[in-house]
Amino acid sequence: MDSVRLEEIYAEMKKCIETEGYNCAGFELVSECGMNILRAYIDMPGGVDLSDCETVARVITDYLDTVESALPDRYYLEVSSLGLERPLFCMEDYAAQCGKKIAINLKSGKKLEATLCEAADDEIVVIDKSGGKRTIAFEDIRKANLIYEEESGQKKSFKKTPRKKK
Repeated sequence: MDSVRLEEIYAEMKKCIETEGYNCAGFELVSECGMNILRAYIDMPGGVDLSDCETVARVITDYLDTVESALPDRYYLEVSSLGLERPLFCMEDYAAQCGKKIAINLKSGKKLEATLCEAADDEIVVIDKSGGKRTIAFEDIRKANLIYEEESGQKKSFKKTPRKKK
């Protein structure tokens, strides 16, 4: 698929999403288990729930129906919140997540987990597990996301519901 045309479609989808009052974090077109999936990530203050994803999916579907010929023959539309292990799409995302652990897939095929230190001038600086500092050009990153870590002192508690006796 023509990447220029895809970027135009993403830009229009972003306008549709933001018109509804949501923040559009990014998009990805992936193939998983032989299925093409067009995934849109949304966010808003206070978080996103299932009804928000449904609302955005309806709006996007209306737009996508007008540009169907530019997309793969068959695809599934998925609208999702960013989640705890949110993907990082642009330099602004990286800059906002400094100090956090991230997983990076490089275009060379290498994968690494590191702590993000800096993000500026189209490159990021990370500290890998061995403590070594490394600078990575933004253009060399294929995909990256946060790694969820439980905060120290955080308690796990689940409210147990009493069983009814028969």
